[in-house]
Amino acid sequence: MTAVQALVERGLAGGLYLGAAYRVFSLSRGVLAEGALGLAQEPDVPAALSTVWDLASITKPVATATSLLVLAQEGAFNLDEEVAAFLPGASPSLAGITLRHCLTHVSGLKSWEQLHSQGLSRAEIVARVRASERQRPIGRGYAYSDLNYILLGEVVEGVSGLSIARFARERIFEPLAMRDTTYLPPPDWTGRIAATRCPDRGRVLIGEVHDGNCDALGGIAGHAGLFGTLDDLQRYSETLLSDGEREGVRILAPLAAREMMRNQNPPGINGHNLGWFTRPNGYLPAGDFLPPDTFGHTGFTGTSLLLSPSLGLGAILLTNRVYMEQDSAEFLKLRRRFHNAAAGLQPA
Repeated sequence: MTAVQALVERGLAGGLYLGAAYRVFSLSRGVLAEGALGLAQEPDVPAALSTVWDLASITKPVATATSLLVLAQEGAFNLDEEVAAFLPGASPSLAGITLRHCLTHVSGLKSWEQLHSQGLSRAEIVARVRASERQRPIGRGYAYSDLNYILLGEVVEGVSGLSIARFARERIFEPLAMRDTTYLPPPDWTGRIAATRCPDRGRVLIGEVHDGNCDALGGIAGHAGLFGTLDDLQRYSETLLSDGEREGVRILAPLAAREMMRNQNPPGINGHNLGWFTRPNGYLPAGDFLPPDTFGHTGFTGTSLLLSPSLGLGAILLTNRVYMEQDSAEFLKLRRRFHNAAAGLQPA
């Protein structure tokens, strides 16, 4: 038994999640460790390597940031153009905020706003986000914000004429044969989707997005809503780590892929590249041993994806920790330990 497996099993035994699936892989050596344990759904649907998980904020880099880079490399815009230029009716408070500012969470917008449970339509919610007021000067501080990525999802739609769900499907997921990655999973997937539990809605969710604001937006948004599997996240990761191409299919130009993985924020501001946490950002649960170029993202539901370009190494941990009535502190501790154990699989 690997240390990775033992650690994930301890988390299950400790009641940190109902089920989990994990994989550590290398571009040069393939899968180093993988497993699935516990339940996807009570009482008797086991978690499997093929289980579909609510990826939560992993949506931000995989769907939204990647879609923006696809558009940018085609000349639709450059990342230092203002967001408001692509959002008719945007508030004057968005003036000066660029696509790059939103991608890296230095826009000055607030971290979060409750947009659900107020009986607002999708159009009304989008209008409120477009009217958001800055909480701090642009570029002067870091605040991880769902609002940034809701706006970016709307930019993708405004520029391409397609929803973020359709654009990502046609330009990223289908070309890479990511057949189990989607917004709004179809009904015939129900038996293989990991359940979550939403206190606001007072019930178990299977195939419905956990994030309340995304749910209020119809399940499709730039900050959350994506469901996916281990296999598909590995396909995406191998593509990014291979300069934007996998098995003859290219979704990003080499220079775009490399730029996506480069830290964009200056010293003194939390590290962030184009869509991902990077050091020294405290949101990056990289543990103690993964190298400085490691980047990744987490999801509130209990998901994470971390990549190291210099090692050609990836680590995926997918859980439904929000199904359990546990404080998140122990899970967050386990996630950092998971990446220590993953680093232990890398040879000298």
